[in-house]
Amino acid sequence: MTMDYHTLLARLGEGSAHPGGFQATTELIEQIGFARGTKVLEVGCGTGRTACYLASLGCNVTAIDRNKDMILKAIQRAKTSGLPVRIVRADASSMPFEDDTFDAVFTESVTAFTQGSTAIHEYWRVLKPQGVLYDRELAFARKLTAAQKKKLQSFYGLHHMKTVPEWLKLISQSKFQHYSSSQFVQIKQPVSDNDPLRVIDHELFTKPDAVAMMMKNERLMSSFSNVMGSIVITASKA
Repeated sequence: MTMDYHTLLARLGEGSAHPGGFQATTELIEQIGFARGTKVLEVGCGTGRTACYLASLGCNVTAIDRNKDMILKAIQRAKTSGLPVRIVRADASSMPFEDDTFDAVFTESVTAFTQGSTAIHEYWRVLKPQGVLYDRELAFARKLTAAQKKKLQSFYGLHHMKTVPEWLKLISQSKFQHYSSSQFVQIKQPVSDNDPLRVIDHELFTKPDAVAMMMKNERLMSSFSNVMGSIVITASKA
């Protein structure tokens, strides 16, 4: 069985694999205070947990992910929840939407997995003229060595392993004119989190290579815990 990290997450039914977990997501959404009817695009929706939460608040939600297994679980979650979420399989770097479509783009630990600045350009393109990007992104307290970057890239498929100033520099090179970043928050131990709609493929636990991947993930998270964290980048189109 050949499986990458994202497919492993999908088969585990993980709904909030980003720093801070689902609690951090709900806290950020509460701070933003989306009005009912806000057209929100969630980029990298995973199993659809955040997309369904946004829909439950009255947002008009479109959600994309490039991973087939994630999309299938997101569709199932929305169906079970009875929530109107439009779910599309698509890549952040090339989205099948018209220019000036959404009031907000909401994404968490997705841009780090894209090459160059293509995704950031796409966020800008699909936002309406007054639209806002909210991007909780993986960040590092200090620059990593080439060997450290190689470790993370080979296992997770990460392309951007940036410090806060490096993220801001990348945003500054985009068409977003107004942008800011929250302070760096170090990764904490995840809070116990009950996701009643999580669907786990239990067969995974019988497969040595899948179990080995889970163990390697734990080792990497532990070894990088002192430098790994997140920031929230907010950028408006106009």
